[in-house]
Amino acid sequence: MLPDVVREAADAVGPFREEAMQYGPLMGLDDLRVEICRFVAEDGIVARPENVLVTYGAKSAFDLACRVFVEPGDRIILTRPSYMTAIHIMRMHGVQFIDIGQDENGLSTDELEVKLRRLEANAEPMPKLLFDVPDFHNPTGVTTSLPRRREVLELAQRYNFLICEDDPYRRIRFSGKAVAPIKALDSSGHVISLGTVSKTLAPGLRVGWAIGDAGVVRRMAMQKADGGSNTFAQRIVVQLMRSGRISHHIAELTERMRCHRDTMIAALAEFLPEASVRTPNGGYFLWVRLPKGANADQVVELGIRNGVEASSGRLSFPSEDPGNFLRLAYSFAEEDQIRDGVRRLAAAFKSLRPVESSTGISSKGKR
Repeated sequence: MLPDVVREAADAVGPFREEAMQYGPLMGLDDLRVEICRFVAEDGIVARPENVLVTYGAKSAFDLACRVFVEPGDRIILTRPSYMTAIHIMRMHGVQFIDIGQDENGLSTDELEVKLRRLEANAEPMPKLLFDVPDFHNPTGVTTSLPRRREVLELAQRYNFLICEDDPYRRIRFSGKAVAPIKALDSSGHVISLGTVSKTLAPGLRVGWAIGDAGVVRRMAMQKADGGSNTFAQRIVVQLMRSGRISHHIAELTERMRCHRDTMIAALAEFLPEASVRTPNGGYFLWVRLPKGANADQVVELGIRNGVEASSGRLSFPSEDPGNFLRLAYSFAEEDQIRDGVRRLAAAFKSLRPVESSTGISSKGKR
């Protein structure tokens, strides 16, 4: 599903050669910042070019926010579980985690408020940032409800921390009504919206952005190690946005990913009925709960030996890991590969379970 960008690349090395083959502006190409404002306006986010910083992907944008606002030992709020790479970035900055559980409506604001009140009552340092993926959460697939988004924003305003709203999958929606981004609700500058074309066009383009208060994004820009980022790739994205091709591509991609999701869920029901899984309304992942006592790390290790890769849920927990979760991605493999991969994972899981004999005694001699 990677787009053909021959025409856009030809423009970049033709009429835009002097721009695309040179160092670019620190904040990103002006044309791209304008197009990003138009792109996010479809989701209700009001932004001007001075509110937009172009980055080397959304992960880079989050790292820049951490560089600006976080010192070693500072606290960051995140969901339990959370996006594994974001956890890695936070650990590199030496933070302390305030991990908050989730339900079907997203991050538990009741639990968060209790912890914030306790910190305040004990005169302890308050958190600097909150990181969340509110649409088709990575890895759980949960979409945060509108009331819960309002509650999170209200807590950020009351306790004065910033929300880093990572929204790479928002346009990959299979069903359900779109919910306004937290940034669209923000009138106080407490939200930094992180975006990318990695999940909607191509990860190899490495083009992302941060949208926030103009002063905040300029401070983030001063922390960039890559200067003006990749102007060649930026020009390609500008052309794709201006022409409307990005919207057509996303529509085609969404239909394909819907089929992939449905294939993986059906394969789990067929080959691994012992597991439970939520059906997400969009995105790229399934969050699979194995029976209590199962060892997801062992399933993943044995699966790799059998020719299939998956991620242990352990990587997505900032602190204690329940041990029995898998994160499965249906975005890359074809449907027949998805079925075969689930079958191999199921075989790995079942090979680790005690085998019941006809007398009801397990292979380890215990009932």
